[in-house]
Amino acid sequence: MTNTTITQAEAESERFYQRNFFAGLVHGIFFQAADAFGNIHTVLPAFVALLTPSTIAIGLMAAVQGIGNVVPQLFTAYLLEDKPRKKPYLLGVITTRWVSWAILAYLTYAFGAERPGLVLAVLITLFSMFSIAGGMGTVVYADIFSKAIPAQRRGRFAGWRQLLGYALAIGAGYVVKFILGDEMRFPYPTNYALIFLLSAVGLLVAFTGFALIREPVYPTKRVSRSVRDLLKRAWGLAGQNANFRRLLWARGLTTAVLALAPFYVVYARNEIGVEAGAVGLYLSAQMAGGAVSNLLWGWLGDRFGNKSVIVGTAVTGGLTPLLALLVPSTTPGLFLPVFAFLGATISGMRLGYSNFILEMASVDLRPTCVALQNTLLTPVSLLPLAAGALIGAVSYPILLSGGALLMAINTIVAIFLIEPRHYPESGCLD
Repeated sequence: MTNTTITQAEAESERFYQRNFFAGLVHGIFFQAADAFGNIHTVLPAFVALLTPSTIAIGLMAAVQGIGNVVPQLFTAYLLEDKPRKKPYLLGVITTRWVSWAILAYLTYAFGAERPGLVLAVLITLFSMFSIAGGMGTVVYADIFSKAIPAQRRGRFAGWRQLLGYALAIGAGYVVKFILGDEMRFPYPTNYALIFLLSAVGLLVAFTGFALIREPVYPTKRVSRSVRDLLKRAWGLAGQNANFRRLLWARGLTTAVLALAPFYVVYARNEIGVEAGAVGLYLSAQMAGGAVSNLLWGWLGDRFGNKSVIVGTAVTGGLTPLLALLVPSTTPGLFLPVFAFLGATISGMRLGYSNFILEMASVDLRPTCVALQNTLLTPVSLLPLAAGALIGAVSYPILLSGGALLMAINTIVAIFLIEPRHYPESGCLD
């Protein structure tokens, strides 16, 4: 690796900055809109509830997403760490995802009414592929955009991507409300087939935007001799760093309470009696909560450090099940703040934990620490399945109360985190 080759790569990144900026925006905002149409916390639980009365199936969907998003990351980081061009791999990931939604849209339209069991089986299979591809894509996406967008302009890029992406996602919620709220024009299963088709179209547009990106070629080298070596180094990092373990506990507790998220819409539909079109409003509320809170989380992170974001996320995460517990059946409109706080919690979790681990780790250890954090929490990803099973044995109020209590504990754990920005010795060191 020489300074000359790095300089050439940086020059290429600068040369194609405008092209990559706008192509990246197209990819980012349409990807977020597509994700809203197939949202795991609103649209999909409502759809699965029409296919089967089993809440275990809803929990399985969330567990599949959680495991698929984290398990492939450590292995993808190893397999691709010495590849100079990673764009073709991410194009394959996006293709897998939009094709999955297109197939699901067709099968829902053709068999949703007559063969719900078949559609449910296909949904779980395709969603598994979708989630695994997403887990692989997370590592590749971060690497490509760290090269395609110069460091001093990434903040501007991320800001516009989030602003426009959330705006389109909020609009997607109103589209869902329009489709699900007009049963005469869009009867079941045409309504959900159309929503899934819109998700596929959004991902196809995102694919087109990403295909236009010019990926600069930076020098690469293989750091780990084998997957076993990578896992050994990763496990050693977790064993020797107390602050890293506290971070894992905090994120694990947050993830555990978010296991309840897919059941809020089912609770609202079955226990409170909201109309089908309310699913779209809840989706918009979740996206709006994420958008507005993003401004707060960003300010807190810049001003005080990412520990404050993690603490704030624990607070909003505790308020979510508490508000759901307190909403009376006579005023279902009060359920909107539940999803707003849910969106804020998810947004804060993505921002706070990601930036905290990036500040903890040295440059060479960042891919390992990021992937390790996610991989070690794989067992927690199974909790939505357990929550689905528990709903049949215990009441919603007990589970919601338990979620609020766990987040109270999480707040205490988060307070004891050591901010790596102020105490570098607390970092993730080899």
